[in-house]
Amino acid sequence: MAFIPQEVIDQVRLQADIVDVIQSYIPLKKAGRDFKACCPFHNEKTPSFVVNQQRQWYHCFGCGKHGNVISFVMERENVDFPNAVMILARRYHIYVPEEAPRSRYGEKQYPKDSAAPVQGFKERLYILHEKAQEWFARRLKEAPDSPVAKYLATRGLPPETVEKFGIGASVDQWDAFMRYAIHEGFTEEELIASGLIIKTDDNPPKEYDRFRNRLMFPIWNEQGRVVGFSARTIEKDFKGAKYVNSPETPVFKKGRILYALHLARQEMGRKGYAVLCEGQLDVIAMHRAGIGNAVAPQGTAFTEEQAMMLKRYADTLYLAFDCDSAGTKAVFRGAMLALPQGFNLKVVRFPGGKDPDELLRNSGAEEVVKAVESARDFFEFALEELIKTNGTSPAGRAAVAENMLEFILVLESDAAKSAYTTWLAEQLRLDPSSLHHQLSKMISRRNSEPRRGIPAQEQVIHAPYTEHVSAAELQYRKALKELLECILSDENAAEAAVQKVNGEMLDDSPFSKAINLVIQMKMLGEWSDSPQKILEEFPAEEMDSDLSALLMKEDLELSTPRAVSITFRSCVNVLAQTYYTNQIRIKTERFRELPAGSAERKVLVREISELTRQRALNTGGKDSLGPEPPKQEPEEGSGDSNPAES
Repeated sequence: MAFIPQEVIDQVRLQADIVDVIQSYIPLKKAGRDFKACCPFHNEKTPSFVVNQQRQWYHCFGCGKHGNVISFVMERENVDFPNAVMILARRYHIYVPEEAPRSRYGEKQYPKDSAAPVQGFKERLYILHEKAQEWFARRLKEAPDSPVAKYLATRGLPPETVEKFGIGASVDQWDAFMRYAIHEGFTEEELIASGLIIKTDDNPPKEYDRFRNRLMFPIWNEQGRVVGFSARTIEKDFKGAKYVNSPETPVFKKGRILYALHLARQEMGRKGYAVLCEGQLDVIAMHRAGIGNAVAPQGTAFTEEQAMMLKRYADTLYLAFDCDSAGTKAVFRGAMLALPQGFNLKVVRFPGGKDPDELLRNSGAEEVVKAVESARDFFEFALEELIKTNGTSPAGRAAVAENMLEFILVLESDAAKSAYTTWLAEQLRLDPSSLHHQLSKMISRRNSEPRRGIPAQEQVIHAPYTEHVSAAELQYRKALKELLECILSDENAAEAAVQKVNGEMLDDSPFSKAINLVIQMKMLGEWSDSPQKILEEFPAEEMDSDLSALLMKEDLELSTPRAVSITFRSCVNVLAQTYYTNQIRIKTERFRELPAGSAERKVLVREISELTRQRALNTGGKDSLGPEPPKQEPEEGSGDSNPAES
């Protein structure tokens, strides 16, 4: 990617509020003056991801990821710095004055009214899909007598729903969209990578539109960007696939997409629960009925990653699958993924229709709402379905119990495991202690099995290791931490540190490195950017948890200039004392190694005496730290005096 002017980068940083941007990816909850969430970069159930709006940066105390709004987009979208800047510039309508590339099909440049004048490859794919959605929508609207439009009319979707969900039509031609896209300046490489065009292995190869004569449903990612399509056939007794979906591409990963999540997530937060359906038309029917928190897996069965995505928005999940045997199996599969995430799980059944779309058309929106409001606890539903299959004979009840315990086993909470096991025993008229014993055996068996994806030889539980740390070392570490807090909270303290803190006083710990960075930033006149500079300089594996906690504090404890001044002097004193003591020890050890009467011993005595004097000055004349220096080197021939023991 070509050069992006610094003024554009500065404008992006100024306009792109980090809370606004991150909120478009994951739900943030106010926590004091910060915002918290479960980390989007690793799996966790207790929120450890913190966003500081004042300082415009984020940090995860779990995995160590940290940075500013640009680095967040880089991590989340898996793009480099220029592309992250371009994504944010596009979002905030910031013009990037840069020449556009030319099409491989000719000298024509990308249109001047393109969404952004310059994009990376991934951004180009986003724009291609957005233009494709607009083109398909126009084809539907401008040809009301086409076969696709006539089929859509039979579904009874009102115009506002068609527009809300971006529904369109692909025409009955082999290359209509391909010709349009090439005219818009997109390359063959982009068209094939997007999956919108298929290239055959023939010799010579042929290229043609993937979607032809179908009803087109755009697929959006979590941020509401079009990343693919699901296309339904309109032909009766069609011998091919009823639905044709976009293949996986750099912007479309099926297991990470939930249909209509960008429309549903705010409603999920408001209502406190999410509704999971089977397909696009079911989701659309739910939204039409006023259930605006409904979503569906896209082109794949419900996945663990999708369950984790939903847990960010709601603690309760309604499974609203078809009311047939396949739908029941889907409920059971979904439960095994949702229960470990800690969901309160419910099941929706649709009387008078096997799915919400059919129920809406047959009975109206009120019946759909009633079905959702009547959702049953998953365990009650599962018990009833398993009894239908296995019966109530002793053998049947044993089989039911074993299957139910499999669901109880994956519950996150031990209290929930115990409560549901007792409940199950009551429902099946079985001995509770027997079921609890059986569950304990299942837990032990599961814990002894190798964890999925982790080699058995790596599954070693290590006893905690506690290193021996002296009182002096603890004092030194505390001084480093408090000194960093001083110079981060008060610019005058940072200025004083430039004069008072010698680099030799600092060790190679993260706090010492951070202190050095603040001093450097002060010398460069960029003190206010010190916290961000520290985050940028430290890789996640080197970020100390105590340092992370200090950087994330909105208001540092040293609230007055006097408190800063007192703490600063005390910390510098400890660092100086530690430095002098270590130097005295090193030189004293060297003194002992040298032969009596050597010239170097005489030099060392003078150096040690000066260090001792400096150490005493820093303690107000009370030099009680560390070893005493050796006595003055005697004159030659008078024998050798022994330095005091350390």
